[in-house]
Amino acid sequence: MPAVVESYFVNISDNQVESKPISILSALVTGFDRIAAKPLLILPSLLLDLFLWFGPHLTVQSLLHAAAAGLSIPVSADPGMMEQLALFQESLDLFSERYNLLTAISTLPGGMPFNFLFALLTSVSVGIPSLMAGRMPLLTPVGQAFQLEILDPMFVVFLWFVLALVGIGGGVIFHRMVAKQVNPEAELGQFWRDWMKLVILAVGGYLLTVVVLTIGMLIAALNGLAYIALPVLFVAGVYVAFTPHGIIRYRLGIWNAVKQSIRVVRFNFFGSSGYLLTAFLIMWVSTSNVWSLAQEDSWIFALAIIGHAFIATMLIAGSYVFFQGRKDWLEWQLARIMNVLNQEKSKLQDE
Repeated sequence: MPAVVESYFVNISDNQVESKPISILSALVTGFDRIAAKPLLILPSLLLDLFLWFGPHLTVQSLLHAAAAGLSIPVSADPGMMEQLALFQESLDLFSERYNLLTAISTLPGGMPFNFLFALLTSVSVGIPSLMAGRMPLLTPVGQAFQLEILDPMFVVFLWFVLALVGIGGGVIFHRMVAKQVNPEAELGQFWRDWMKLVILAVGGYLLTVVVLTIGMLIAALNGLAYIALPVLFVAGVYVAFTPHGIIRYRLGIWNAVKQSIRVVRFNFFGSSGYLLTAFLIMWVSTSNVWSLAQEDSWIFALAIIGHAFIATMLIAGSYVFFQGRKDWLEWQLARIMNVLNQEKSKLQDE
């Protein structure tokens, strides 16, 4: 065995010219080229944003106001906790004025992110990207949007679930088109199977997030360690971020897609987290500093919708390019190592 290991390292040092994994910049440039070659791919995002802008708004303002009012602050509570709870009540009231239940159609809001972690982990997640799902406008160039308030909480839950299912289905169609544009020779699976897999994956992701956050808050309350759940969710999110790519692009089952994503990220953690971070920064900078300049009651805002649709679609295409390139490079490296080891093993057996 020592002879095998020694010969392997000698073989590596003699072959200095090796295939390099695709870089973040190359993936982004390739994604740009693919979408520029077929700009019609931005239509799903564009049409969804136009619908959320000019279409009816399903509001739950009364329910959210009641929820905010029901948060009672104990007299003996810590002043810091009282201040945080009051701030949360105020934020919930402001949110209730803009919230549109139809934004559940988009599982990838590209407007103002609620927090860094959520925006980072959804930079390349399955869904139709939407600027309006994050911004939730009240006005349009032709006046205030039509609002229909829903008062039954059970019907709100049911409707949100149905809209989320529709959104995931639309996201599957959208991602299949992008994956096919990235690699026209790719053989995709059946739409219905991809849809069911991603619904199960989404439910599992939500449940896991709730469990981790709950455990993190309990630990924080017991040991005084704040935000312990966020780093755990970040690392876990990076490792499984490319699970949808394995399902859609490589027709894998849920568990095999998760394992493939973990396997590729494990050997490319800094590159993978770097792409996710770069995608988030591009989306965040364009949203906060460019698209937010236009007023929601101005026709100029339509240009922001078009720009956002193109950039978001480009980032998703780039993620498929990046994952496919890193996966192929990893398999090439492992096959090369196994080939060298098998050759040395054969030599030893001959001797």
